[in-house]
Amino acid sequence: MAFPVKIAFGCTAPAGASPIQRPRMRCSKCILQATADQQPAQSSSKNPLEQLRITTDPRRRSELLLELYRRWPEFEERYVPSPAEDCFAKELGLSQSTVMLAAVLNPGLSSLDATSQDVWFLAAKKHQLLAEPATLSRWLDFLLVYGMQLSDVQNFLLRSTPDLLYGTTLYQAGAVISFLKSLGLKNYLLASRVLCVWPELLGRDVEGQLRPVVTFLMSLGLEVAAVGRVVVMWPEVLLRSVEGQLAPWVTYLRELGCSTTQVGDVIGLCPHLLGFKPEEVFGDVLRALGDLAGICREDVRQMLSSSVAFLIAPSPSDGVRAALECLLRHGFDKEQVREMVLARPELLAAKPHDLERSLKFVYHTVGGNNSTVLSCPLLLTKPLGQMLGPRYSFIQKQGLAHKYAGADGSTFEFYKLLVAEDAQWCASLGLSVNEYQGFKLVRQAVRELESEGCARNHT
Repeated sequence: MAFPVKIAFGCTAPAGASPIQRPRMRCSKCILQATADQQPAQSSSKNPLEQLRITTDPRRRSELLLELYRRWPEFEERYVPSPAEDCFAKELGLSQSTVMLAAVLNPGLSSLDATSQDVWFLAAKKHQLLAEPATLSRWLDFLLVYGMQLSDVQNFLLRSTPDLLYGTTLYQAGAVISFLKSLGLKNYLLASRVLCVWPELLGRDVEGQLRPVVTFLMSLGLEVAAVGRVVVMWPEVLLRSVEGQLAPWVTYLRELGCSTTQVGDVIGLCPHLLGFKPEEVFGDVLRALGDLAGICREDVRQMLSSSVAFLIAPSPSDGVRAALECLLRHGFDKEQVREMVLARPELLAAKPHDLERSLKFVYHTVGGNNSTVLSCPLLLTKPLGQMLGPRYSFIQKQGLAHKYAGADGSTFEFYKLLVAEDAQWCASLGLSVNEYQGFKLVRQAVRELESEGCARNHT
């Protein structure tokens, strides 16, 4: 397949291109011309995969392939795609791995001019833009004045509809941008994360459509800056109807047992959940709790009175079900799981991998069992590598484990070990928090060296 490498003024369009597809507006020159500084400096890379995409000498390619033997995953993980590869992946819908293989097998592919490629894709996909040079000129000047980078302008135009470009005044679009900036959005985030994702936002009415959404979110306890973060994470929220979509969603969570502040927390951290019906998202959570732990809706209300963490996840139902199944696999029965979840609902927010690690630490390092966990479910809610592991190792090293012995002398009071912040916890032992922090740093460095040594031995 032949790609047009240089489509600029005075150049001939590829064979078969219709006249309307030929870039011809002077106002578009800044977009259509390639810049030399966008070419990747590939020759200095020591990654064999990156060298293969520019090397044609058979002997040298053989040497590079030998260097890749048994270390392909390592070099693939460190692989940096060229601008042209990024362009192919995004515009053609291919995975980076597929494009990487094509570049490695076809030296020279990565040296194609990414900017010119973008322009050709833009002209091929949105040739209607080129039929109205005056309109395109005004939009280009407008977007660039507001601080959009050239790549963002191209993405914006690719996603824009003719109705937006020809039916929206620049005054209206400017009012929308000013309003969004009042939420604290920086130019680069506003361009790449908001307007390039949903260009039609520029066609919305500020007072009639955008401000009511922001006001509604702030009524849930979100500050202006937090609303801005929500918009960046999920711009589609500004296209939602308050009465028809947002208010019913909030009502559902309140009826479930969430306070207004908790609803704001859920939306602030996972705004994309607003794109689904609440019955679909949280109904599955209720079913998982009922099926695997015998927890009813009234129990959920009790859980929410202490923590909403298990509802704050990209997919709450999948996370809750995975956590419950992990506990059941480790020998806890349904009633024991119910007991732990009601005591510490936040443990359902832990990933199964983290639960596995914490349980193995209790079994193998501490020498405990499931009874140990049942006596202190808090063990499964604290990060192993940040709190449980370092603190347990520290008191063993300092010879202070006896301070956590239970009244009968055979148990260990983990709750006392985990409940306080670092400074308060160290003070209770009569030690400096700096001493503990130093211990953690050394411990982390030793672990990294051990991991590096294992990796070398493996290779």
